[in-house]
Amino acid sequence: MPRDASADQSELLSEMRTRIEAAAADIERLTGELTSREEWVDELESIIDVVLGLLDTPVVVLGDDRRIRAVSRGASQRLEGDVVVGKPLSSVVPDELFAAVEARLEEAPTGPAAGAEPGERARQGAVEGSTPIDVERLPGGGAVVVFRGLAR
Repeated sequence: MPRDASADQSELLSEMRTRIEAAAADIERLTGELTSREEWVDELESIIDVVLGLLDTPVVVLGDDRRIRAVSRGASQRLEGDVVVGKPLSSVVPDELFAAVEARLEEAPTGPAAGAEPGERARQGAVEGSTPIDVERLPGGGAVVVFRGLAR
């Protein structure tokens, strides 16, 4: 005996509703996870801002475009304050210092090297007798640069 077309349509409609409800539940779950991660990122950014604000050591956070994204209090006191945020590092530090940072960025692998303390593998003098620097590349292509002994 042939099946009733309306029964087939009802079954198909029921199956579609089940799939839509499952998809809606997945979207709701993913939205909750995204909200939690955004809150976590906001908290970490706040922590970084506080830590940078307390550091007398000149620290500069660079984006992958070599523009300054953040500075420590020590860097702010030595590099025209927060005015440098958003500027290319090359426009803020002497050419030889920028060249040393670029060289370290080329040499330094992304993320902590196995068995090395952060900063240990990237430490170098910019030029003989001048400011030593630490460069830590970040996974997104940016870097954290520590200028040790940068003159005020």
